[in-house]
Amino acid sequence: MITLDQFTLTTVPLEQYFNDTRLGQGTGFMWKIQEKYYLVTNWHVLSMRDFFTGKNLRPDAGRPNLLRTLFNIQTGSFDKQQWDIKIRDDDDKPLWLVHPGRRVDVAVLPIPFKPEELIISLYPLNVLANAALRIEVGMEVFILGYPFEIKPPAYPVWKRGSIASEPQLARQTTDYMLVDTASRPGMSGAPVIRRSWTNHMVEPGMVALVDTPLNRFIGVYSGRVPTDHPHEAQIGLVWGDYLIHEIIAGNIRDE
Repeated sequence: MITLDQFTLTTVPLEQYFNDTRLGQGTGFMWKIQEKYYLVTNWHVLSMRDFFTGKNLRPDAGRPNLLRTLFNIQTGSFDKQQWDIKIRDDDDKPLWLVHPGRRVDVAVLPIPFKPEELIISLYPLNVLANAALRIEVGMEVFILGYPFEIKPPAYPVWKRGSIASEPQLARQTTDYMLVDTASRPGMSGAPVIRRSWTNHMVEPGMVALVDTPLNRFIGVYSGRVPTDHPHEAQIGLVWGDYLIHEIIAGNIRDE
């Protein structure tokens, strides 16, 4: 019998489209608050504009009005079901939510359907990866995303990295921490988790002796720190997990 890690099933491959024209790809994942589901990814994945400069990411200034997604089928097979999700309304206004008080490269899209209606499973990360693991500089993390062409079976690459800045300072400064890793554009919007296999270091400073792995979601990956040369420091950005809660609570659509 073939078994998959449940976190392999948490990611959602995204392809950006303007009507029938494919513009690019990225990564997303699901979030659940009460009975509502949300798709989380980067702001720049939905807007197709550079977060730091505001410039269009494509020379033709193309921007998507829908996402083509793949969700896991509930039947236990390894197949996925395609679902196209509108990200702009009939007046071309964004449907995604942004942070009410700070400018961050995280966006949250309310999902307009219920999973039971489509016979799919969504695996919300905030439900699955909520262990009280400690998060400290130098610790190993995994970025789960799609650096290559999205094709069957459409499961993510687990890209290893390590926390490269003091995570406790993120909320007081930039809202993101740094990770030492190399990546490709398709991993934008990927979830970042810390996994501990044994003798788990948990908050507040204790060690838990458990013989099963523990997992904690720590943030949203949004690519490498901008540099003047592609082969300079392989440092990526991870936006804090708390931003998702604040975006959903604020319920403010992008302009």
